[in-house]
Amino acid sequence: MCRPCCHACRRPRATCLCDRITPVSTRTHFVLLTHPREFKKTRIGTGRITHLSLSRSEVHVGIDFQRHGRVNALINAPDTDCRLLYPGPDAQNLCRGEYRPHQARLPVFFLIDSTWACARQVLRRSANVRGLPRVGFDVTAPSGFTIKRQPRTECLATVEAAHRCLTLLSADGHEDFGPADGRLLLAPFRRIMEIQRGYPGGRRT
Repeated sequence: MCRPCCHACRRPRATCLCDRITPVSTRTHFVLLTHPREFKKTRIGTGRITHLSLSRSEVHVGIDFQRHGRVNALINAPDTDCRLLYPGPDAQNLCRGEYRPHQARLPVFFLIDSTWACARQVLRRSANVRGLPRVGFDVTAPSGFTIKRQPRTECLATVEAAHRCLTLLSADGHEDFGPADGRLLLAPFRRIMEIQRGYPGGRRT
């Protein structure tokens, strides 16, 4: 028998997160490109809670976004300033204040919601996304994803990456995102960690 699920957070109703989610308003518009494998992770799914927690965000599921109408519309719009949040030698480091938004355009940050291996697959198939100017940041603290050992120290959950990004943008005056906003954004993620640790085998592996 299938357990009833919440249609908003896509979790079983017994562990619904909706009471922990408070949408935060931002200047930056976030576009989450979710790999199908990540989309199926209904027990955790930090990309989904990132979307629900950020008023200015949208989610698109797929691997090849080369001909995706909405993605291309955002990239090609004359009033958007689109960037890809992804590491690389040419990425503008938010920690060093290298990012300079276009003042007359809407800042749009694309995040790939997946494992690193699947993210590379999305980039290989999506030349339009791959070709965007990149921004990145230094990871100064380990992930709070305590129920799973991360393959590298710089690996963060999608919601943690969005939180770090917004915190750094705010420090440079590009966002109005304070500590209270940060706590709201991370609240459902922290609740997920509490829930998962309660399951048998839910400790770090």
